[in-house]
Amino acid sequence: MEPVAKHILMIDNDETTRRLFGSLLGTAGYEVIYAENGIQGREMARRLHPDLILLDINMPGSDDGFRTAHMIKSDKDSASANIPIVFLSSADLPLEAEAWMKDEAFGVMDYIQKGVSNEKFIERIKEIFERIEKKPL
Repeated sequence: MEPVAKHILMIDNDETTRRLFGSLLGTAGYEVIYAENGIQGREMARRLHPDLILLDINMPGSDDGFRTAHMIKSDKDSASANIPIVFLSSADLPLEAEAWMKDEAFGVMDYIQKGVSNEKFIERIKEIFERIEKKPL
């Protein structure tokens, strides 16, 4: 029996970004679900319970990546609060910001810069899923 593909919800307002990274993930065997903004992404996370959320930081409006991540993680009445979130952004975050967002209170698991090579991107996603599977419940 073949293993079931992991489902990844990609929340990004840029269609080109969604297509590029979605294609890379699809080629690597992942099932990708797309949302154009934080509101749509939160609803899809609640309804579909993906295995991972890739979330852009810089999105227009009040529901940027930070707010979206916070709202998903603070929704304790929903199973979506337990979905691992990884920021996928062109922002060049200082180490202090990376440490802050990975803090247990904020709950973002990791950060990947959009400028990473295709190979490195898929390698990082695989590493993230390995960490998720090793994490105690």
